[in-house]
Amino acid sequence: MPDPTSIRIRGVDKSFGAGEARVWALKQADFEARPGELIMLVGPSGCGKTTLLSVLAGTLTADAGEVEVLGRRLDGLSQAELTAFRRANLGFVFQSFNLIPTLTVRENVMVPLLVQGVAREEAEARAGALLAKVGLGGREDDRPGGLSGGQQQRVAIARALVHDPRLLICDEPTSALDKDTGQRVMEMIRELSRSPDRVVVVVTHDHRIFRFADRIAEMEDGRIRRVLDDPSLIDSPSH
Repeated sequence: MPDPTSIRIRGVDKSFGAGEARVWALKQADFEARPGELIMLVGPSGCGKTTLLSVLAGTLTADAGEVEVLGRRLDGLSQAELTAFRRANLGFVFQSFNLIPTLTVRENVMVPLLVQGVAREEAEARAGALLAKVGLGGREDDRPGGLSGGQQQRVAIARALVHDPRLLICDEPTSALDKDTGQRVMEMIRELSRSPDRVVVVVTHDHRIFRFADRIAEMEDGRIRRVLDDPSLIDSPSH
Protein backbone atom coordinates (compact mmCIF):
# COMPACT_ATOMS: atom_id res chain seq x y z
CA MET A 1 0.00 0.00 0.00
CA PRO A 2 1.55 3.36 -1.02
CA ASP A 3 2.41 5.77 1.74
CA PRO A 4 -0.20 8.59 1.61
CA THR A 5 2.25 11.30 2.70
CA SER A 6 4.93 10.73 0.05
CA ILE A 7 5.61 12.31 -3.33
CA ARG A 8 6.06 10.16 -6.41
CA ILE A 9 6.79 11.62 -9.83
CA ARG A 10 7.29 9.15 -12.67
CA GLY A 11 8.39 9.79 -16.25
CA VAL A 12 7.37 13.44 -16.26
CA ASP A 13 7.93 15.59 -19.34
CA LYS A 14 7.38 19.34 -19.45
CA SER A 15 8.11 21.65 -22.36
CA PHE A 16 7.59 25.31 -23.15
CA GLY A 17 7.00 26.80 -26.59
CA ALA A 18 6.23 24.99 -29.83
CA GLY A 19 7.93 23.84 -32.99
CA GLU A 20 11.59 24.76 -33.33
CA ALA A 21 11.25 27.10 -30.33
CA ARG A 22 10.15 24.27 -28.02
CA VAL A 23 12.36 23.84 -24.94
CA TRP A 24 12.19 20.75 -22.73
CA ALA A 25 12.45 21.67 -19.05
CA LEU A 26 11.77 18.12 -17.80
CA LYS A 27 12.56 14.90 -19.65
CA GLN A 28 11.30 11.64 -18.17
CA ALA A 29 11.97 13.01 -14.67
CA ASP A 30 11.52 10.71 -11.66
CA PHE A 31 11.43 12.02 -8.10
CA GLU A 32 10.41 10.75 -4.68
CA ALA A 33 10.13 12.38 -1.26
CA ARG A 34 9.56 10.48 1.94
CA PRO A 35 7.35 11.44 4.87
CA GLY A 36 9.21 13.16 7.70
CA GLU A 37 12.21 14.18 5.61
CA LEU A 38 13.83 17.29 4.22
CA ILE A 39 14.97 16.65 0.66
CA MET A 40 16.87 19.21 -1.40
CA LEU A 41 16.77 19.68 -5.16
CA VAL A 42 20.09 21.04 -6.44
CA GLY A 43 21.69 21.64 -9.81
CA PRO A 44 22.75 24.39 -12.21
CA SER A 45 20.42 27.15 -13.33
CA GLY A 46 18.12 25.98 -16.08
CA CYS A 47 18.30 22.29 -15.14
CA GLY A 48 14.58 22.07 -14.31
CA LYS A 49 14.47 22.43 -10.52
CA THR A 50 11.84 25.16 -10.38
CA THR A 51 9.78 23.45 -13.08
CA LEU A 52 9.80 20.19 -11.13
CA LEU A 53 8.82 22.10 -8.00
CA SER A 54 5.93 23.72 -9.87
CA VAL A 55 4.73 20.37 -11.22
CA LEU A 56 4.68 18.74 -7.79
CA ALA A 57 2.89 21.81 -6.42
CA GLY A 58 0.28 21.61 -9.16
CA THR A 59 0.99 25.12 -10.45
CA LEU A 60 2.26 23.65 -13.73
CA THR A 61 0.73 20.69 -15.55
CA ALA A 62 3.08 18.04 -16.90
CA ASP A 63 2.92 17.14 -20.59
CA ALA A 64 3.27 13.46 -19.73
CA GLY A 65 3.96 11.21 -16.76
CA GLU A 66 2.47 10.58 -13.33
CA VAL A 67 2.42 13.05 -10.43
CA GLU A 68 1.26 11.71 -7.06
CA VAL A 69 1.41 14.05 -4.07
CA LEU A 70 0.23 13.13 -0.58
CA GLY A 71 -1.55 10.08 -1.93
CA ARG A 72 -3.42 11.92 -4.69
CA ARG A 73 -2.80 11.92 -8.42
CA LEU A 74 -2.53 15.54 -9.56
CA ASP A 75 -2.36 14.84 -13.28
CA GLY A 76 -5.93 14.92 -14.48
CA LEU A 77 -7.31 17.24 -11.78
CA SER A 78 -9.11 20.40 -12.83
CA GLN A 79 -7.68 23.82 -11.98
CA ALA A 80 -10.34 24.27 -9.30
CA GLU A 81 -9.43 20.91 -7.76
CA LEU A 82 -5.72 21.75 -7.85
CA THR A 83 -6.34 25.12 -6.17
CA ALA A 84 -8.36 23.46 -3.41
CA PHE A 85 -5.65 20.82 -2.97
CA ARG A 86 -2.91 23.45 -2.62
CA ARG A 87 -4.90 25.53 -0.14
CA ALA A 88 -5.50 22.51 2.08
CA ASN A 89 -2.11 20.80 1.89
CA LEU A 90 0.74 23.02 0.68
CA GLY A 91 2.83 25.77 2.22
CA PHE A 92 5.31 27.88 0.24
CA VAL A 93 8.44 29.77 1.31
CA PHE A 94 10.26 31.90 -1.29
CA GLN A 95 13.57 33.76 -1.31
CA SER A 96 11.84 37.13 -1.83
CA PHE A 97 9.55 36.65 1.22
CA ASN A 98 6.50 37.94 -0.74
CA LEU A 99 5.06 39.70 2.30
CA ILE A 100 2.38 42.36 1.83
CA PRO A 101 3.99 45.64 2.99
CA THR A 102 0.73 47.36 3.91
CA LEU A 103 -0.33 44.56 6.28
CA THR A 104 1.03 43.94 9.75
CA VAL A 105 3.11 40.87 10.49
CA ARG A 106 0.09 39.18 12.08
CA GLU A 107 -2.15 40.04 9.14
CA ASN A 108 0.39 38.61 6.68
CA VAL A 109 0.41 35.29 8.56
CA MET A 110 -3.40 35.26 8.73
CA VAL A 111 -3.90 35.50 4.95
CA PRO A 112 -3.96 31.72 4.17
CA LEU A 113 -6.50 31.15 6.93
CA LEU A 114 -8.78 33.96 5.80
CA VAL A 115 -8.65 32.61 2.25
CA GLN A 116 -9.84 29.27 3.64
CA GLY A 117 -12.74 30.97 5.40
CA VAL A 118 -11.43 30.68 8.96
CA ALA A 119 -13.03 33.21 11.32
CA ARG A 120 -10.88 36.28 11.89
CA GLU A 121 -10.67 35.81 15.67
CA GLU A 122 -9.41 32.25 15.28
CA ALA A 123 -7.01 33.32 12.51
CA GLU A 124 -5.56 36.03 14.76
CA ALA A 125 -5.04 33.56 17.60
CA ARG A 126 -3.36 30.96 15.39
CA ALA A 127 -1.14 33.55 13.72
CA GLY A 128 -0.08 34.99 17.08
CA ALA A 129 0.78 31.56 18.48
CA LEU A 130 2.89 30.68 15.46
CA LEU A 131 4.70 34.02 15.45
CA ALA A 132 5.66 33.39 19.08
CA LYS A 133 6.94 29.96 18.08
CA VAL A 134 9.26 31.43 15.42
CA GLY A 135 10.58 34.02 17.87
CA LEU A 136 8.56 37.05 16.75
CA GLY A 137 6.25 37.44 19.71
CA GLY A 138 5.79 41.16 20.34
CA ARG A 139 6.34 42.08 16.69
CA GLU A 140 2.85 41.13 15.53
CA ASP A 141 1.74 44.70 14.84
CA ASP A 142 4.91 45.75 13.01
CA ARG A 143 5.02 46.17 9.24
CA PRO A 144 7.40 43.91 7.26
CA GLY A 145 9.53 46.90 6.27
CA GLY A 146 10.58 47.34 9.89
CA LEU A 147 12.02 43.82 10.15
CA SER A 148 15.39 42.40 9.17
CA GLY A 149 15.69 39.94 6.30
CA GLY A 150 15.86 37.00 8.66
CA GLN A 151 12.82 38.19 10.58
CA GLN A 152 10.86 38.65 7.35
CA GLN A 153 11.75 35.10 6.31
CA ARG A 154 10.50 33.82 9.67
CA VAL A 155 7.21 35.65 9.05
CA ALA A 156 7.06 33.94 5.64
CA ILE A 157 7.66 30.56 7.30
CA ALA A 158 4.90 31.24 9.84
CA ARG A 159 2.55 32.17 7.00
CA ALA A 160 3.45 28.96 5.16
CA LEU A 161 2.75 26.87 8.27
CA VAL A 162 -0.31 28.55 9.72
CA HIS A 163 -2.71 26.07 8.07
CA ASP A 164 -0.51 23.10 9.08
CA PRO A 165 0.40 21.94 5.55
CA ARG A 166 1.54 18.39 4.89
CA LEU A 167 3.92 19.55 2.15
CA LEU A 168 6.23 22.53 2.66
CA ILE A 169 7.94 23.80 -0.50
CA CYS A 170 10.88 26.18 -0.12
CA ASP A 171 12.36 27.87 -3.21
CA GLU A 172 15.80 29.33 -2.43
CA PRO A 173 14.79 30.20 1.18
CA THR A 174 18.26 31.40 2.23
CA SER A 175 19.64 33.11 -0.87
CA ALA A 176 18.64 36.59 0.35
CA LEU A 177 20.08 35.98 3.83
CA ASP A 178 23.56 36.19 5.31
CA LYS A 179 25.26 32.97 6.40
CA ASP A 180 24.32 33.02 10.11
CA THR A 181 20.72 34.05 9.48
CA GLY A 182 20.39 31.43 6.75
CA GLN A 183 21.66 28.75 9.10
CA ARG A 184 19.08 29.70 11.75
CA VAL A 185 16.29 29.67 9.18
CA MET A 186 17.37 26.23 7.96
CA GLU A 187 17.49 24.89 11.52
CA MET A 188 13.87 25.96 11.84
CA ILE A 189 12.89 24.40 8.51
CA ARG A 190 14.67 21.15 9.37
CA GLU A 191 12.83 20.96 12.68
CA LEU A 192 9.54 21.43 10.82
CA SER A 193 10.38 18.48 8.57
CA ARG A 194 10.59 16.09 11.50
CA SER A 195 6.83 15.61 11.65
CA PRO A 196 5.91 12.17 10.25
CA ASP A 197 2.94 13.82 8.54
CA ARG A 198 5.00 16.43 6.67
CA VAL A 199 7.37 16.45 3.71
CA VAL A 200 9.74 19.38 3.08
CA VAL A 201 11.23 19.99 -0.37
CA VAL A 202 13.89 22.71 -0.70
CA VAL A 203 15.29 24.02 -3.99
CA THR A 204 18.62 25.72 -3.44
CA HIS A 205 21.94 26.80 -4.93
CA ASP A 206 23.28 27.52 -1.44
CA HIS A 207 25.94 24.89 -0.69
CA ARG A 208 26.19 26.22 2.88
CA ILE A 209 22.88 24.59 3.78
CA PHE A 210 23.33 21.18 2.11
CA ARG A 211 24.15 19.66 5.49
CA PHE A 212 20.56 20.22 6.67
CA ALA A 213 19.20 17.77 4.10
CA ASP A 214 18.27 14.17 4.78
CA ARG A 215 18.79 13.47 1.08
CA ILE A 216 19.89 15.52 -1.91
CA ALA A 217 18.54 15.03 -5.44
CA GLU A 218 20.86 16.40 -8.12
CA MET A 219 19.23 17.58 -11.35
CA GLU A 220 20.81 17.95 -14.76
CA ASP A 221 19.19 18.56 -18.16
CA GLY A 222 15.64 18.04 -16.92
CA ARG A 223 16.26 14.79 -15.06
CA ILE A 224 17.26 13.65 -11.59
CA ARG A 225 20.86 12.58 -12.13
CA ARG A 226 21.38 10.95 -8.75
CA VAL A 227 20.00 10.98 -5.20
CA LEU A 228 22.46 11.10 -2.31
CA ASP A 229 21.55 9.70 1.09
CA ASP A 230 24.69 11.36 2.50
CA PRO A 231 24.67 15.14 1.82
CA SER A 232 28.43 15.29 2.41
CA LEU A 233 28.91 13.44 -0.89
CA ILE A 234 27.33 16.23 -2.93
CA ASP A 235 30.64 17.30 -4.46
CA SER A 236 31.73 13.75 -5.21
CA PRO A 237 31.85 12.72 -8.87
CA SER A 238 29.10 10.47 -10.23
CA HIS A 239 29.95 6.89 -11.04
